[in-house]
Amino acid sequence: GRVAPKTVETIMAIIDEYGYQPNAFARNLKLSKTYTVGVLLPQLHSEYGYWRLIYNGILKATKELAQLAVSIELVEYDRLNPQTFLAAVDTVVERKVDAILLAPLLPDETRLMMERHPEISYAFIDSPLPCRNRVITVAQNPFRGGFLAGRLMSLQLGDRAGTLVVINTHKAAFNASERARGFMDYYADKPEFTVLEITSSASGSAEEALERIYVEYPDVRGVFVVNNAVARFANHIVLLGRRNHTVIIGYDLVEQNRNAMLEGKVDCLISQRPEYQGYTALYQLYRKGILSQKPDEDILIPIDIILPENIMDDNSYSLQWNGKSEAKE
Repeated sequence: GRVAPKTVETIMAIIDEYGYQPNAFARNLKLSKTYTVGVLLPQLHSEYGYWRLIYNGILKATKELAQLAVSIELVEYDRLNPQTFLAAVDTVVERKVDAILLAPLLPDETRLMMERHPEISYAFIDSPLPCRNRVITVAQNPFRGGFLAGRLMSLQLGDRAGTLVVINTHKAAFNASERARGFMDYYADKPEFTVLEITSSASGSAEEALERIYVEYPDVRGVFVVNNAVARFANHIVLLGRRNHTVIIGYDLVEQNRNAMLEGKVDCLISQRPEYQGYTALYQLYRKGILSQKPDEDILIPIDIILPENIMDDNSYSLQWNGKSEAKE
């Protein structure tokens, strides 16, 4: 079949923006083989819809590339059950995919998958993961994000010292542990602060641990939630009557967190442009699989700071950022 002129125009504009070579593009317009990307994501409805935002970006790229022999196969899994991830991998591999796009939330299982299927190209989103054989990582630097959260906490507190709490409900995830490590590193040379960490994935147990800390440490000044569950804990802190004494910082501008900030329950959010991550990762795989070009090894997503003063103007969902990222580490 022929490629619609409007589609060619759209793709050529994107190719020009990212510096792709038009001659390689032209050679591949007539490809008859479909390049299939398996997409492994946690259940799209989970975690307050965060993964649906990433999938929306993937879908946008898929629609733009549909007439250029690119398709996707989505398989969802329960990130709290590693066996469902391994089953999802088997399903995707059975569908004869050429590449897999995933968030490496389960490091051991992800490395096992890559060892078993070295012939497949892999693109990471949401989190980096130290390993070989990946094609591209499109994510923030989680350590720097956590370190920045510590700095933001300090600015919010002013001259108030005391106890700070880090809440990590997904301790197996590399990015979550790195954010916590970055936050604690910021306070490592500040003896006037005590930093405690809560690590629990069981429903309700983290709230119970937080309640105990408030009892044992009356000087709790701040809470940093390393993922998008910040509204959940902010609501609990309000119920405990401790909101006026607690600075609350967390991640991701999902609807619940946005509403919590507008209601005055959250002081600061760090956004990581989820739609852009999914969109860009698929295009990078296309660059390798169809254009036979070497994609960027890493694309660092900017650390967007969302405050009550700028939340109404936030454009972190935008797909217009040109990807000319920060210096690689």
